[in-house]
Amino acid sequence: MNREYRNSKYTDAGVARGVTAKAMTVILSLLLALMLTFTSCGANAETGSAGTVTATSSEQAADNAVSKSEMFTERDLSGDYDESEAKTITLSGSSAETSASSGVSIDGSAVTITAEGVYIVSGTLSDGQIIVDADDAAKVQIVLKDASVTSSDSAALYVKSADKVFVTLAEGTSSTLANGGSFVADGDTNIDGAVFAKDDITFNGSGSLTIDSPAGHGVVGKDDVKFAGGTYTITAAKHGVQANDSVRLAESDATVTSGSEKDGIHVSDDADEEEGTESDSFFYMADGSLTISSGDDGIHADASVIIEGGTIAVNESYEGIEGLSINISGGSTTVTATDDGLNAAGGNASSGSQTFGSDDWGGGAPGGMNDGGTNGSISISGGTVHITAGGDGVDSNGSVEITGGYTVVEGPVQGDTSVLDYNSTATIKAGTFIGTGGAGMAENFSSAEQGVIAVSTGEQAAGSTVTLTNSSGDVIAEVTPSLAYSVVYVSTEDMAQGETYTLTAGSFSESITLSELLYSTLGGGRGGSFGGGGPRGGMNDSSMNDGTGNDTGGQMNGGMPQGGRGRMRGGKGPGRMQGGGSSTQQIEGDTAA
Repeated sequence: MNREYRNSKYTDAGVARGVTAKAMTVILSLLLALMLTFTSCGANAETGSAGTVTATSSEQAADNAVSKSEMFTERDLSGDYDESEAKTITLSGSSAETSASSGVSIDGSAVTITAEGVYIVSGTLSDGQIIVDADDAAKVQIVLKDASVTSSDSAALYVKSADKVFVTLAEGTSSTLANGGSFVADGDTNIDGAVFAKDDITFNGSGSLTIDSPAGHGVVGKDDVKFAGGTYTITAAKHGVQANDSVRLAESDATVTSGSEKDGIHVSDDADEEEGTESDSFFYMADGSLTISSGDDGIHADASVIIEGGTIAVNESYEGIEGLSINISGGSTTVTATDDGLNAAGGNASSGSQTFGSDDWGGGAPGGMNDGGTNGSISISGGTVHITAGGDGVDSNGSVEITGGYTVVEGPVQGDTSVLDYNSTATIKAGTFIGTGGAGMAENFSSAEQGVIAVSTGEQAAGSTVTLTNSSGDVIAEVTPSLAYSVVYVSTEDMAQGETYTLTAGSFSESITLSELLYSTLGGGRGGSFGGGGPRGGMNDSSMNDGTGNDTGGQMNGGMPQGGRGRMRGGKGPGRMQGGGSSTQQIEGDTAA
């Protein structure tokens, strides 16, 4: 990724933004929007459409200041081209021909673009390849117009060198890029995707594209991968989309299916680990739709997952969404996971990997084992979130903060799981949170600025409706969980201290007066967290030695830690051990086409 684009900064633990010229512009705009909001109605505001952010507080506004205009250039989003000035490449079985007098070379079924320009590609290559090998300052636009390219042993589209490549889907057309089932390296380059780009690549336009990779990843980008228009169906034996720096989605509809133990979207840079530097790999979504079925994480980014709008449906996953920080400020997000729904945890992305000695994983403990850390953060400030999890619903090895939106979490009754699991603090200031799940490891929020009820209900069957009514009999919260449950959490902006509410959950019914904002009948209370939220396969132990001879957390008392809980989860692949530290992420916006 071109470092000239680096002009916004995040600190993951607090999602604090560095002050830059662009950030200052956003902040001034937000202040003006807040002034207009407060003077017009004085009501709590919610996150609006992508690129327009209002908030319930100036702190929240700063946290949500990323916008689509920072993440995408005008050319990314336009998908425009002048057909009369474009060069054509016509594919025909095992050969091709071009109208270009220069800038294109054809060697059998290999078509190589060597110069900046716009190239319209149509026809079929049954076993061939389109290669971009241009100057590193060149911007190349490839317009796919009912084009189909299959490479038996490499990438159908291989971006070897360029500044940036635009893959534009012509309106009303359908194209395909596919690998035939094996990959052969290009010298030192291990090509392992049906689309393989060493430089920035943007997919845009209004047509459709099928990407099929039966032996590797669907799309591989060594810098940024953007989807800024069009409809995509990506099927891969490995990760659906893999990028080093970022995956960004706006104005696109994408369906991604990944292979066993592989992520739908995977953003991770191995070079960060090798160099011992903090990762800045992130996922961003502004609008459009994204549907994922994966064998491992639905979406994974080593640093941040930022969702400002659009519709995300993770229909199948081991863990739904994972990143060191997860920030949801708009849109509709639905997650189904066999383990954790949202997981804020550091380190490398894959279940089968181990990372020792980094800030987020091992830190100072011998052998890289530490106490679970407090780096992770989950922030929900707008939109709707619905999580159905076989493990923890919302799991952070640091903090959880809810300042808006409508969140529903369903978790299982059995196992060492919790609707809400955190290692530092969990705060709710605004919005709605409804959770159902098991009682064994349940814990409440640590602080609140609105009423919270968290109670054990006894085991209730799946389909047993949860209803909260106020003293006038008005329903202020209701949900019908698809899983059995024995605890219920309810918090809405309509719940106030001193008021009385009736909670009905299946056969359970109780009148509850909020003498304090936090009301709980969960066993043991919050106290401290023994292990907290870590990545699957991890061992997080707050009584482990920190490498200096001192215990780092709760002491064992009768086989259980004081005020907390222990966890040793097997997961897939080698166990992963987690620690503390700090992580600062650079979020890159685009300033050039």
